[in-house]
Amino acid sequence: MSRWNLRFHWIWIGTLALMLAIFVSIAAYGSLARVPAGVRVAGWPIGGLSWPELERQLAAKTSALLEQKVRLTVTGSGSAERTLRQLGLEINSQELLTQLQPVREGPPYRRAAARWRLRGASLALTPALSADKLRAALSEAFPQVYARKPTDAKRLIDANDAIRYVPEVRVERIDEGQLLGRLQTALPDWGAIAAVPESAGPEAADHQLPSPAALPLDVPMRTQEPAMTEQALRAQGIIRKIGEFTTVSPPAPSAAVSIEGRVHNVRSTAASLQDVLLKPGEVFDYAPFIERTERQFGFKEAPVIVNGKLVPGIGGGICQVSSTLYNAVLRAGLTVVERRNHSLPVSYVALGQDATFATGHINFKFRNSTDHYLLIRTASDERSVTVKLFGQTPPDISYEIESKTLETLPPPVKYVLNSTLPSGKQEIVMQGKPGYVVETFRYKKQNGVVLSQEKISRDTYHAQPTVIASGGGSGTLDRTAPPPGESPAPLIEDGVRGPAFR
Repeated sequence: MSRWNLRFHWIWIGTLALMLAIFVSIAAYGSLARVPAGVRVAGWPIGGLSWPELERQLAAKTSALLEQKVRLTVTGSGSAERTLRQLGLEINSQELLTQLQPVREGPPYRRAAARWRLRGASLALTPALSADKLRAALSEAFPQVYARKPTDAKRLIDANDAIRYVPEVRVERIDEGQLLGRLQTALPDWGAIAAVPESAGPEAADHQLPSPAALPLDVPMRTQEPAMTEQALRAQGIIRKIGEFTTVSPPAPSAAVSIEGRVHNVRSTAASLQDVLLKPGEVFDYAPFIERTERQFGFKEAPVIVNGKLVPGIGGGICQVSSTLYNAVLRAGLTVVERRNHSLPVSYVALGQDATFATGHINFKFRNSTDHYLLIRTASDERSVTVKLFGQTPPDISYEIESKTLETLPPPVKYVLNSTLPSGKQEIVMQGKPGYVVETFRYKKQNGVVLSQEKISRDTYHAQPTVIASGGGSGTLDRTAPPPGESPAPLIEDGVRGPAFR
C-alpha cells in the first residue's frame, strides 16, 4: 500500500471514529434523565432535577399552594379563613410537564436538540382561579353579605291619586372580579413554596413542613344599585292623574242568569292592565293583554255578541274594560290608533263612546302622544271597573267628550212561519230595537274655554229586527239565513269564543 493510500485510510478511520464519538455524545446528552440546566419556573430553579424529583417537588409545591390559607376580612362582617383550593385555585401541573415533553420523549438526537434549546429557559406554570368556585366559597363564608338584596324604588299612588316615592335601597356586595385579581397577585412565588428536598431520604414522604401563616386579604366591596332608582322613576315624568273613567256593569237580564262569569272576565282583564307603563310615543295594543288574561286567569262563560246577536259565549265583558280605557284615553287627550264600536248598543257607556274587540278582526290601540311616560291603573269590584291614567300634561288643559245621535234606524220586521198558529194569526216573537248613527266629538279646553273641536268617530249601531210568527201559509221564511252549504265564520264581539267554539 502506498504512503498516500495509507494516510487516506487512517484519515477515514479517524473521521468515522470522530463521528461515532459525536453521535454517542449527542445520544448521551439527549438521554440525560434530568431537566436541562438553568431552567426555571418563575422563582423556582428546576434545572438539573431528575424527572422523578421534579414530579415529586411539583406535587409537593402544588399541594402546599392549594392548602395555603387566606384570611379574608369583610369590613363590618368579620373574617374567615379558607384555603386557596377552597377559594377556587386550580393548578394544571401537566402544563409544565408538557413543555418538558420534547426533552423526555422521542429519538435521542431530537431530545438533545430540545435540551439545547431549553437551556436557561423560563417555563410557565400559571395557577388559575375559578370564579364560580370563588363565589360559592364566599357565599358560604359570608352568608350575611350575600343575603343583602338591593330594593327598587317604588312609586305609590294613594286613594286621593297623590303620587309619592319610596327611595331605593343600595347594598354593599363583594366585588368578586376585583378579589380574583387581588388573590392572583397575592399568590406566593413557586420558589417561595417549601418542598422537602430529595436529600431528606426515604422518610421525606412522612416529613411535615410547618404550615405557613395565613395570607391576610381585605375583601374589596362594591355598591350594588337596584334595577330602578327613585331618580329614574321621577325622570319618567309621571306627576299627576291625567284621565279617569268608570263604567258600571249591566244588571243580569233575569234572576236565572248568573253574572258571575262576566264579573270574573272584567276583573281579570282589568288586573292584566294594572301598572302598564308606556313610553312616549309607544302604542298600546289591547290584543296581547287579552291573550295574557286568558293564559293567567282563564275566561268564563258570559254573554257575547255573535254576528250582531247577544248569545252565550266565553269571555263576555272584556269590552267593558276596553271601553272604560277608551273613555279615559279620550279624556286624557291621547291619540286613538284603532277602535271600532259594537254592532249593538251597550248599556255601560254612551252611544259612540264604546270600543269593542274581536280576536283577529277588531282591536283597540292608542298612542301615548305625550312627551312623558304614561301609567295605567285599574280598579274593579262586583259591579264597576275604573281606569286611571297618570302622566304629565298641561294642568290647565282638559277635554270634554260629546256624542250626538244623527239618525235613529227603525227596526226591520221579519216574518217566520209557525204551523201551530191558526191561519192569519200572528205573534211577536221578539221585539225589535232601533239602531243609531252617532258622531262623537272631543273638545279641548284651557281653563274651561274651548280651544278646538275634534271629530272622533262616526258610528253605526244596527237595528235589531222585530220577529213576527205567522200561522198558516201567510208568512214568509226568514231570508237572512245563509244559503244551504254556506257557513260564514261568526264575528265574535265582547268575548273570545261563541257557542260554536266551546
